[in-house]
Amino acid sequence: MKRILFLFTLLTTLGSYAQAPRAVSPKPRLLGTRSWIRVNWNADKTAKQYRLYWSPGNERPQQAGAIPQPGVEHYYIQNIVPGTTYHVWLECINAAGSSSMAEGSVTASKTWAQDPEELKELKTNPSSAAVPAGMQLFWQDEFNDDLLNLNKWSTNYFSSLNYLNKESKKEMLSGQLPQPAYRLNGAGIDLFVNDSLPKRLYTSNGNQKISSIQTYDWQTNENLLDNSRGGYFEVKVRRSKSGNPKGVNTAFWFDSPGPDLRYYLEEGSVVDGIKGIRPPGQVFEIDVFELLNAQFVLHGQVDKNGKFIHNLATHIAKGYQHENNWVTHGMLWTPTGIKHYINGDLIGEYTDKHRIYAPNHFMNVFLGTYGSGGNVNMEVDYIRYYQWPLSGGNELPNPGFEDGGNRAPWESDAAIVAGAGRNKTHGLQLNPGQKAVQYVYLDNNQAYTLEYWSKGGSTLKATVENVTMVTGDCAVAAVQTVQGKQNFTPNRLAFKTGAELLDHKKTIRVAIENTGNTAVVLDDITLKK
Repeated sequence: MKRILFLFTLLTTLGSYAQAPRAVSPKPRLLGTRSWIRVNWNADKTAKQYRLYWSPGNERPQQAGAIPQPGVEHYYIQNIVPGTTYHVWLECINAAGSSSMAEGSVTASKTWAQDPEELKELKTNPSSAAVPAGMQLFWQDEFNDDLLNLNKWSTNYFSSLNYLNKESKKEMLSGQLPQPAYRLNGAGIDLFVNDSLPKRLYTSNGNQKISSIQTYDWQTNENLLDNSRGGYFEVKVRRSKSGNPKGVNTAFWFDSPGPDLRYYLEEGSVVDGIKGIRPPGQVFEIDVFELLNAQFVLHGQVDKNGKFIHNLATHIAKGYQHENNWVTHGMLWTPTGIKHYINGDLIGEYTDKHRIYAPNHFMNVFLGTYGSGGNVNMEVDYIRYYQWPLSGGNELPNPGFEDGGNRAPWESDAAIVAGAGRNKTHGLQLNPGQKAVQYVYLDNNQAYTLEYWSKGGSTLKATVENVTMVTGDCAVAAVQTVQGKQNFTPNRLAFKTGAELLDHKKTIRVAIENTGNTAVVLDDITLKK
């Protein structure tokens, strides 16, 4: 019996020494773009080697496509076919030679999507205090990748004013525009010009090389970012120059899209057969900052022959050190105004409702560096774009006054009362004579229904008006007066938005007023097609 127990113990002990610990391959996290697929994983300290395989089918190749260096936790698969779904395998091999395989699939999509890896940045590198309460992140680029995300950016720099240059227009149409110089370091992008890069001046008779990226491509008429509802935009940059460069500029700006000059030219103008469609007084270009003094500019005055005359408004913020210093710049674009922020501070605002500069269509977003004969750099930590969240087909922001007791974008001096809403949520209490007003972008020439719930025996007057661009003049689309009830009751008002050009948004003014003698509570206000 002792001999049997000894042999069993010996065999068990030998078996435990012979059995090596099994390698465990982490499941890869995949992001597909039109030009690359990113593979992320959490490296195991016991891993000796990782091997990557990929295929547009479900059959794993015999040979690994890449063997990342030890300690590396990401890899970029390039030379892919946009729109194709790829299967990716990640093999982990430990020091004992044991291996395991994890896999996943991803499509090389041509459209951007929110990236969980980027969203982590909001906690470690938060935006400024200028972000409006209640708004949510809609789009961003933290520039943490080793390669530029071409689902978000075009490298074919072109703008409205370049269209007037025959040389640049020809290069744009033939796909021969000079390409930007930039560096990605895993934490940001450096857009730069120097004596070597870009290879040539942007125009033969100019004094600038241009290194810029933008969200719209004039040649293909592809828009990579629909920002037609406006919102809050913010960038964090550090700008510098050395030597004695000519034509120095660094800019974060917005320009009207192509594919021709229709947005640059004003209504009633015709140049080279192109009819202008921009209302006089509306911007065709917004410079959140330009030059090294960070001048803010709204451009819009153009004569009938297409010659640029002057800007609509401009200002320069004093007391900020812009060169060789990280600075945060923000712009809030609403249906009736534009506000400018630096480091979270409100610097200037253009919010006259009878002099509306804001556009009612999407704008091309640029980050660019300009100059020659020296070095000019603009390092960008991030760009982030926030919008009011919408849900359930409702196109009206903050419909239930639930954004932390915040009224915006409602305009009202009425009090938000916790627990007074339909389901013990927040409600807006309108005392006699008080009203709630909101301006909102809707699709033009469409039928909508305004629905609002009210509680209280007073009378309410609801009005929906179509707003004229620039002048802010209002024309009633629908109006009703209702007698309130003691319990929450829905009220509905049908209307049609006014016509605008193409797919431009129509600005609507919604007003609900207490015209009676007792208090009324409003809640759950919706605008739906």
